[in-house]
Amino acid sequence: MLHRDPLPGSTSSNGQAIQPVPSVIMATESPAVEIVEWTPAWMDRFVRAKAELVPLLPSAATIEHIGSTSVPGLPAKPIIDILVTTSDVGRLRANVEPFEALGYRYNPRYFANDPDHLFLRRDTAGRRTEHLHIFHPRSPRPASNRIFRDFLIAHPNDARRYAETKMALAIAHPNSRGDYGQAKEPLLLELLKQAHAWAETSTID
Repeated sequence: MLHRDPLPGSTSSNGQAIQPVPSVIMATESPAVEIVEWTPAWMDRFVRAKAELVPLLPSAATIEHIGSTSVPGLPAKPIIDILVTTSDVGRLRANVEPFEALGYRYNPRYFANDPDHLFLRRDTAGRRTEHLHIFHPRSPRPASNRIFRDFLIAHPNDARRYAETKMALAIAHPNSRGDYGQAKEPLLLELLKQAHAWAETSTID
């Protein structure tokens, strides 16, 4: 079992921490790296997953599609990353049964040191299909992930560069998700810093 926060200590130009949703490598998952071409079906999968989750969450909760599968045209692992923000993280953690009824699984060892982050995962037909990240609004991670997603959508050349790097590294490290993730970190950090600088400029404008 390995938890990876790929960018510890990274900061934007205004000194704020850049904290994406941590990548997660599970002991139950294959170490093989699977990066496939983007498909509109990923958007449909998110919409269906969101519809299932709405009845389980407070009315004020937000539910968003993040990660590479949320960026049209970007190759990715075929796992839908779902971002929920709600102030009721503690209550939801205390009663995960409704999520488990939908096939999600909770393991308290994952992100045990972050009380603002509840993580669940779902497999379908023996393959990982969803990662569900539920955050308290005070966590910096939701905003960082929105910024990165929106930056890649707004900057197709950077998205293309990221895509080409991911595909090349998947070929270079086909049997080690850990090595793949580490090799991707320098570009990911560079793009994250660009994304935060872009967001700050856009806010000023």
